[in-house]
Amino acid sequence: MNLPPWLQTPARWLLGTHAPMRRHVIFVLASSQLYIVNLGIFWHSVHLGLMHPPFAAALTWASVVTYLSVFALVRSGWTQRLPDPVLTMPHALVSIGLCILAYTQLGEHRASVLILVAEALVMCMFRLRPTQMLSLGLASVAMLLGAVIWLSWHDPVSYPASTGLMHFVIGGSTLLILSLVAKWVTDIRMRIGSQARELSRALDTLQHMATQDTLTGLLNRRTMTDVAEAELKLMDRNGSALSVALLDLDHFKHINDHAGHAAGDAVLCGFAAHAQGVLRQVDKVARWGGEEFLVLLPQVAQHDAKSAIERLRAGTERLAYAGHPGLRATFSAGIAQAHPGDTLEQLVDRADRALYEAKRKGRNRSECADPEEVPPAAPDLAPLLAPPHVLEGSTP
Repeated sequence: MNLPPWLQTPARWLLGTHAPMRRHVIFVLASSQLYIVNLGIFWHSVHLGLMHPPFAAALTWASVVTYLSVFALVRSGWTQRLPDPVLTMPHALVSIGLCILAYTQLGEHRASVLILVAEALVMCMFRLRPTQMLSLGLASVAMLLGAVIWLSWHDPVSYPASTGLMHFVIGGSTLLILSLVAKWVTDIRMRIGSQARELSRALDTLQHMATQDTLTGLLNRRTMTDVAEAELKLMDRNGSALSVALLDLDHFKHINDHAGHAAGDAVLCGFAAHAQGVLRQVDKVARWGGEEFLVLLPQVAQHDAKSAIERLRAGTERLAYAGHPGLRATFSAGIAQAHPGDTLEQLVDRADRALYEAKRKGRNRSECADPEEVPPAAPDLAPLLAPPHVLEGSTP
């Protein structure tokens, strides 16, 4: 909510700073107009001589205390622990009860009070569940019936039974139909809310599947490619260091063949969790394919990247895998630092050659690519495309 600067401080004081509580306080404030109209009817009726001032004063105090109590409970945050932080049901029952009490005293203005009861039911359908909405409507009709019976018994001259019957049939049926409509709207609102939550969960699942490896929870190859290419562009702009490490779990096929695919999955997941715990938060790890992983280390030179990968390798040797006692796994790694103008393919290719060297030297080790190794330049095809007489040095 964008407010002028001079209103922001009073709004924080009135509504609070916690977003859900602010919405609840605003809902309670919106209900104040029903109280204001009701109090206006009370004292206008006193002015016309239709209501005794003491009774109007009692209803006024009851209304003010009810509203301020609900507002204080909601604004204090105490109701946030409840299923309905706005106290809709008890608040509505008390408010409608006060309206029905006013109905017994307002003479020809009684119809105005029934309109306020209808407005209260309409407001409640945005907070209550369908069964609660129907219960509130039935309670309103029951309170109206009690008021009609009391008036017909207590003052049969000014309020004969025929008048009471007419008021109850018209007013009660109106309130009942309104509560049924409100129940229907509430049911639709809750169904839409449930569908929206299901859709949100489905979108989260799709996003997870599109960006993360299903088994390990690491970034998948496509997402890592996008992230790495963005980091290479950033490196070209600011001149910072950037290194990658290509890791391959040693003898992984042997683990699958002799310990089973469940053991292989346990190794993959255990290594992924270990890598995320050991590396920095800014480092990115992706399952590059099968038992291969790519680690992206922004703002890290090659020798520092080797230290980080060696810490990861030493920890991986000691990992234990639940349900597979005695199972151990290691990895070999090739590390390369990006050169200005590098493509991701060139960078990974250098790391792959360093990985091959680590495997050749016995595995369970890391090797760095030659820091002086520069990717081969594209061949100059211009001479091949020139006309023969130009290649021969002749003139046309």
